[in-house]
Amino acid sequence: MFANRLEIGGRVLESSGLRHTPAGLPSVQLRLAHVSQQREGGREREVNCEVEAIAFGETAMALARMATGSLLNLTGFVDRRGMRNPQLTLHITGYELIKES
Repeated sequence: MFANRLEIGGRVLESSGLRHTPAGLPSVQLRLAHVSQQREGGREREVNCEVEAIAFGETAMALARMATGSLLNLTGFVDRRGMRNPQLTLHITGYELIKES
């Protein structure tokens, strides 16, 4: 089996709010803004991107309560958005709320 694990932190830009799949499973979609400094090729590089993410079940119910602007560390795996849409989406399996100081 190949590795497929992602950990990323950022600020919640948008949330779909709690929804349910046709099978009744809670779900929420988020858009996360990520900004960081990363080392590449021996130099510091500024990274600035937005990440589409989705969560299901109890994780979705908890994330649906997060306010826009919340800082989160998310963990999960990436998969295409849908059968006909190859855009990558983070499927959230864990999260941590970051306290602003």
